[in-house]
Amino acid sequence: MNKTRLLNHDEINLKLDRMAWQILENHVNCDCIILVGLVDRGATIAEKLKNIIEKNATIQVILAPIHVDKSSPLNSEITIDNSEVLKDNPVVLVDDVLNSGVTLAAALKEVLTHIPKSVMTAVLANRAHHKFPIQANFVGLSLSTTLKDHILYEEKDGQMSVYLI
Repeated sequence: MNKTRLLNHDEINLKLDRMAWQILENHVNCDCIILVGLVDRGATIAEKLKNIIEKNATIQVILAPIHVDKSSPLNSEITIDNSEVLKDNPVVLVDDVLNSGVTLAAALKEVLTHIPKSVMTAVLANRAHHKFPIQANFVGLSLSTTLKDHILYEEKDGQMSVYLI
């Protein structure tokens, strides 16, 4: 397996910092933001965004991890921890990589059943192979790849990396 590093730890931190500021700018008049991170890597990124936002602003940020079977997102049960906080609040749906959009579409469908005030999406890496009309509002890295390529977000010993496989 041939791995090419696209982003190292410091570069990812810069991307996450920029994304956090963009989220803040888009929710300037809000008292609270709900970050719904797809378990597990999306939830990890949501937690990192929460820490950055809370370090730089007084807005309340609540995490609500969403559990989706990524191998069959449209045909599986989807659950959101802490789902009662979604009602009437702005939501940012967070994942590591947006590829086909199928997983985010399934997650969005569940989020909408809880009647949020608004929904936006944030991804660390956005590929151009969307099968569903899902677009990322906040993107760390946009790249064009072949259908055979895969993007992998990895965290080892506290160090983050994004690879093209």
